[in-house]
Amino acid sequence: MFKKKAMLLILLALLLVFNSGTVMAQTDSSEEEQTDENAADEAASEETEVPKGTDKVVGSLPDESKFEAVAENDNFILQADPKSGHFTVTNKKSGKVLRSFPNPEGWGEGQTSEVWQVHLQSPFMFTYVEFNVRKDVVKESNFNSQGGEVDYKKIENGFQITYDLPKVGFVIPVEVKLGDDYVETRILADDIVDGKEVPKDKEEAKKDPKSRLVSLRLFPFLGADTSEKENGYVFLPDGPGALIEFQKDRASTNNLYTERVYGDDLAFSSKSNLSNRQPVRMPTFGIKSGNDAFLGIIEDGDVYANIVSAPSQSLSQYNWVTAEHLFRFKFFQPTNRKTFAGFHTYSDEMQRGDRSIRYYMLEGNDPGYVDMATKYRDYLMKDQGLNRQEAAENIRLQLDLLGGGTKSGFIRDSFLSLTTTEQATQMVKELNSLGVEDMAIHYYGWQRKGYEMYGGHFPVAKKLGGNEEMKKFVDFAHNKGFSVYLDASSYTYNNTNKDGFRPNRDGLRDLSSTIIKYYRFGEESVLVSPKFMEKTIMKDFKKAKELQIDGYLYGEGIGAMLSTDYNDQHFADRKEAKAIQENIMAKTAEELGEVRVAHGNFYSLKNINHLKQMENDYSYDLFVDRKIPFAQIALHGLISYSFDYGNMGGDTQEHFLQGIEYGALPSFILTYEKTQKLMDSNSLRRFYSTYYKEWEQEIAAQYQSFNEVLADVQDQFIVDHQMMDKGVYKTTYENGKSVVVNYNKKPYHHGDVTVEAEDYTILEGGK
Repeated sequence: MFKKKAMLLILLALLLVFNSGTVMAQTDSSEEEQTDENAADEAASEETEVPKGTDKVVGSLPDESKFEAVAENDNFILQADPKSGHFTVTNKKSGKVLRSFPNPEGWGEGQTSEVWQVHLQSPFMFTYVEFNVRKDVVKESNFNSQGGEVDYKKIENGFQITYDLPKVGFVIPVEVKLGDDYVETRILADDIVDGKEVPKDKEEAKKDPKSRLVSLRLFPFLGADTSEKENGYVFLPDGPGALIEFQKDRASTNNLYTERVYGDDLAFSSKSNLSNRQPVRMPTFGIKSGNDAFLGIIEDGDVYANIVSAPSQSLSQYNWVTAEHLFRFKFFQPTNRKTFAGFHTYSDEMQRGDRSIRYYMLEGNDPGYVDMATKYRDYLMKDQGLNRQEAAENIRLQLDLLGGGTKSGFIRDSFLSLTTTEQATQMVKELNSLGVEDMAIHYYGWQRKGYEMYGGHFPVAKKLGGNEEMKKFVDFAHNKGFSVYLDASSYTYNNTNKDGFRPNRDGLRDLSSTIIKYYRFGEESVLVSPKFMEKTIMKDFKKAKELQIDGYLYGEGIGAMLSTDYNDQHFADRKEAKAIQENIMAKTAEELGEVRVAHGNFYSLKNINHLKQMENDYSYDLFVDRKIPFAQIALHGLISYSFDYGNMGGDTQEHFLQGIEYGALPSFILTYEKTQKLMDSNSLRRFYSTYYKEWEQEIAAQYQSFNEVLADVQDQFIVDHQMMDKGVYKTTYENGKSVVVNYNKKPYHHGDVTVEAEDYTILEGGK
C-alpha cells in the first residue's frame, strides 16, 4: 500500500512539474524581465536565457487561405487576416508575395524556443515598464501571449485593426494601406490607450502594477526568411550600408543589432550607454531572399525609432530586420546636486505622434542592394524633393583650412595662428598652379577666439586678418571660380558665455534637468539649447553676408546630432529639435546661398548641396559580413559627397581607392604653418599631418585621378555595383562608364580587363 501511495505521489509531482513548466514557458514569453540601458534597445537580450531550442512546434503561422482582399491597384493586391491583422501583398505581374510574417516554408526548420515561436507568430512585440513594481526594468511580450482581442474594419485602400490587451491595459490602433508601389503600416499613437484606469478602491489601486508602454515592433518579421538556401542577406543602414549574409552554419548567439536612428539622444544617454557603432544616418532597412526583396523606409516617427535585426541562429531560425518604435525612455534621476547618487527610471510621459513605415517590393529578377538604393533614390526625389545635380566641367577639391586655435599659457591662453587669410590665398594659388581646377574651401577656426572657443563668433579673428582680409580672400576665391564656406558647427557649443549665453538658462538639459556638458578633445563645453542656437545663428546672418561667403558648413548639433531639450526656457522634443535644425538649414540657404553638413543625417538632404565627411566604413559588428555603398548609390547624381580627409586616414592609398570606387570627391585639411605648431593646442593635435607643402603634390595628383574618373559622371546615377573578385569592385554609371578598383597587392586579370595592384582602371561604354 505504501509503495502504491508513493508511486501515486511521484506521478502527481511529475504531472505538477510538467504543467508548471508549460505555464512558466507561456508566462516567460509574455513577461521576461529586462534590465536594458537604452529605452528597450536591448529588449530581447535577456529574454533568450530561456532554453535556446525545442523539439516542439508551438502554434502556427497565419493561414493565408483565410485572408480577405482589402485593396487593389494596377500593381498589387493587399489581403488581410481579420483575426490577427497579418497581411500579404501580391505583385500581380510577377506573383511575388510579401508577408507581414516569416516565410511559412521555414517554419519547421531549426530549434527555436517556445518563447520565440510565439514572437514569430505575433503581429507585434512590445516592451513595457511597471512603475509600481520596478521603474528601471522593462518586460517584453507580444500580442499572442497576451491573449488580446481585435476590432477589425476595412478602410479606403486598406484596413484598420485595433488591438486590445486587457492584461496590461493597452489599446493599440493600427492602419495598413496600399500605395502605388508600397504598403504602409501606421501606428495611430495619439489614440493609444496606455495602461488601465486607476481603481477607485485604494487597496485595488495598490495592486495595480501601473504598466506603461515603452516600445513596440509592428510586424517585426515582415519578409523574414531562413538561411536554408543561403541566397540572401539583411541590409542595415550601418555606415554607408552593411549586409548580414544568410548563412546556415552561422554561430549561434543571443545578440541583436539595435541602433537608434539619427544616433543617441543625449537627454537620455550617459557615458555607459553611448553607442560605439556608426550612427544610423538613413531611416531605412531591407531584406533580399532569393528572387524577393523589399526596402523599408521609416517616415513618421523616424526620430523615435531603432533599427533592430538578427540573423538566423540568433534567437530563431529566421533572418529579420525591423523598426522599433520608442514611446518612453530610460534616464538617470540624480538625488543630490552633484548628480552622483540617484536611480534609473523611465520617462512618465508617453511620446505620441503617428509612426509609419513604407515597405517597397522590388521588381526584376534577382533584385539586390543596388535596387534597394535605387528605390531609395526614387523616394528621395519623389517624396523629399531632391533634384538631379547639374553637370560641371571639373570636380571640386574639398579643401579645409585650419585658421587658428588656442595656445595654452602658464598665466593665460593666447591665439594660435595657423593659416591667415593672406596665407590661405597663397596656398590656393599654389594648388591651382599645380592643376587643381576647382575648389570648395571650408575655413575652420576663423572665429575671433579660435577653433576651441565657442560663442561670439564674429568678427573674424584679428590675427587671421579680421573681417576685411577675410572679405579679400573671398573675393580672390570668387575671381578664380572657387567657393568659400565658414564652419558653423561651433554654434552647437558655448564655453565663452558670449552671444548672451548663460549655461544655467540656455544650456541643453536632460530629463532630470541636468545641464549637458560635452568634452571635445579635452575641452569642456555646454551644449546649447536648439532654440537659443537658432536665434543666435539668425542674428549672425547679417555679419556673415557682409563677408559675401557662399554659405555655412554645419555639423555636430545641426544636421548631424539630435537631442531632446528639457530646458524649461527653451523646451524642444526630438521631433521639434529636428524641425529647428531643418529651419536653420533652410534659412541659411535663403540668406547665404548654400548649406553643407559634415557627418549629416539624411533629414538634412533637402536643404544642402554637399555631404561632407560621409561615413565610408561600417561598425564591424559581430555578425555583419560586408559593407556596401548603399548611401552613395542613392545619392550620386543628386548631392555631392566626400569622405574623411585624405591626409588623416591610416592607409592613404586605400582611402584614395575607396573614394574612386564610391564616387566621392577628394577632401584634405591643411595649414600654412608646419604640423608641429598644432602640438601647442590640445584640441588640434589630432590633426597630425596638415602642413600644406608636404601634401600639395599628392593632392594635385589625386585631384587629376578623381577628375579623370568622376568629372563626366557628376550628374550621373550609379546603376550597378558588384564585387568582381575578392578585393575587386566595379561601379557603373548611367552613361555606361565603369571603374574597376583593385585593393589587392597583386594585379587583377579577367578577359580584356587588367587592373594593376592597388590601382583602378576606367572602362568606357560599359565594357
